[in-house]
Amino acid sequence: MSEIARRPTELKPLSPELSPQVMVWAAELRAQFTALGMSISLFCRLHPIDKGTVSRYLNGKRVPADRWFLDKILTIRASTGTPVTDEVRAHLVELQMAALKVAHPHEYRVRKVSDALEIAVTSWKEAERYAQTLEHQLTERTRTLQDLSTETERLRATWDHDRTRYHEEITHLTQELDLARDRARRAEHRIQVLADLLDQLETQQPAQGEFAADITHVRLNLQAATALLAEALTLEQVVQAIINVGHTALAADHSAVALLDPNRAVLTLLSNGGIPELEGASGGEISLSRSSVMTMAVNSRRPVFAESPGQLRAQLMDAWGDEDEIDRIIEHSDERAWVGLPLLAAGRAVGALRFSFTRPQKVSQEEGVLLEAFAGQCALAVERATLFEREHHTAETLQRSLLPDSLPVVRGLVLAQRFRSGSRHVQVGGDWYDVFVLPNGRVATVVGDVMGKGVKAAAAMGRIRDTVRALALTNPPPGAVLTGLDRVLETTEEPEQIATLAYMVIEPGTGEGTLALAGYPPPLLLSPQGVPLLYEGEQGTPLGWPTNRRQFRFCVPPGHTAVFYSDGLVKNRKRGLDVGLAELCSVATEVPPEISGSPHMLLDFLMDRMLAGHEEDDDISVIAIHVPPPSPSSEKGNNQ
Repeated sequence: MSEIARRPTELKPLSPELSPQVMVWAAELRAQFTALGMSISLFCRLHPIDKGTVSRYLNGKRVPADRWFLDKILTIRASTGTPVTDEVRAHLVELQMAALKVAHPHEYRVRKVSDALEIAVTSWKEAERYAQTLEHQLTERTRTLQDLSTETERLRATWDHDRTRYHEEITHLTQELDLARDRARRAEHRIQVLADLLDQLETQQPAQGEFAADITHVRLNLQAATALLAEALTLEQVVQAIINVGHTALAADHSAVALLDPNRAVLTLLSNGGIPELEGASGGEISLSRSSVMTMAVNSRRPVFAESPGQLRAQLMDAWGDEDEIDRIIEHSDERAWVGLPLLAAGRAVGALRFSFTRPQKVSQEEGVLLEAFAGQCALAVERATLFEREHHTAETLQRSLLPDSLPVVRGLVLAQRFRSGSRHVQVGGDWYDVFVLPNGRVATVVGDVMGKGVKAAAAMGRIRDTVRALALTNPPPGAVLTGLDRVLETTEEPEQIATLAYMVIEPGTGEGTLALAGYPPPLLLSPQGVPLLYEGEQGTPLGWPTNRRQFRFCVPPGHTAVFYSDGLVKNRKRGLDVGLAELCSVATEVPPEISGSPHMLLDFLMDRMLAGHEEDDDISVIAIHVPPPSPSSEKGNNQ
């Protein structure tokens, strides 16, 4: 390029005939062009415009109808390091439009319309983009709402189904309980009648050759046995009490207890005591069609007393027994006297008792009355234990069905759980737990306890669990969930129903979480070095009690483990809550390093140590949340 091409052109003075608006515009345009340090020829060579047009623009003889020429000048200035401000640009545009309006009115109107159209099109496009964004957000929220509605309907259907099933179970068990109470009242009346009869008989002279102990001793032993039967909850305990009575009060050498299966017409031996009638029977069962001491008592609904082998043989023959089998049983047995008592509940046979002696024995009238009264108490105990075990099984099955089969697998968290029902000699409690992933990817963990026992507590547990899930999916913060639970429990549960709960939402990977408690034991945080820390925040009140629910930050740093547990782990009949919490912290300090990083092994260690030497008289549920430490490869990647 020559020196002449680079040298700025010296522009001629503007004509005085130009209008003031054009004069001002042309002067400003010249100043901007001169600031480029570029000749007209060079500008035209670099851009698609001829020199004549540029000259007319700069001399004011022609005002550009568009802003191409002005924008190009300002762009070059910006690229060379001498940009103008937005205010200067706007001022130049105003001068151009004022000059165009005077010099070329028609083009001015076209320009104004074009600018307005451009603004309208730009606004329309922006509005269209905004509308598309809103439409996308509306679609996403509609989909989320539909998912929540579907989940809510599913939970509501499950809730209605469970509530109907629970109601039917409770109704059935209530009817059974009422029937058992009615039978108990009848039995008590019968016992009172028998007691009056005993009072009359005691005034008489007792017969000679009775049991080894006198009638008063027998009566006292039977009264003690009645107290044991009243405390027995399970069939196993009832049978053991009956066997003890046979040995202590009656001095029997062999004792047996059998329950009647009316559908199959067989007696099932719960304790056979080595009785010869069982020989040849299958599976510890005796058919009612077979003649024996117990079947005679059940079939006749009356006690059987045989003071010698001859009397037994005669009675079995009268019951159409097989003579050869009867002789075989008597010859191969050391028994010489027998007592068979039917277990009657409201006149219906439910089983039989059998006591035998290796020496001849006589049963006086007074002793017969006592034995019948004792059999009535045994029948009541058997009915009560059967009802208890049935309700226990129903409640335990219901409780198990409401607990998750497995915990979710979440990247950035390791979850473990342990659940252990209380002793089979106590009723099923209302302990439960649940872990689920929220729509935002965070993990909700909830453990709770419904006060009470049996089917009623398990049913309430199911209702609360479903409510927690429904509330968590719509408004997951712990404080909001507990507030919603308070409102629901006030309207659905009985006032005396008490439920406690711990609810936590945690971020996988980081361990950042939020916690709210409703009267539940404080969670335990265990460091990789085995240093335990009990949560010291507000524990709150049980659910359904009017209160302002609060939530708190609860962080599980990488490498740490949080443990949530029911009070059955730390409290029992021999250990108070405060002592149990202190012992839990003490046990946690003994966790070996190789166990602290494994939540499954950690829970086994804590439960074994905390429950050693203590009777498990309550359900126990424990959940561990472990946040793994970052791997060396991930740390290296983050540093890079």
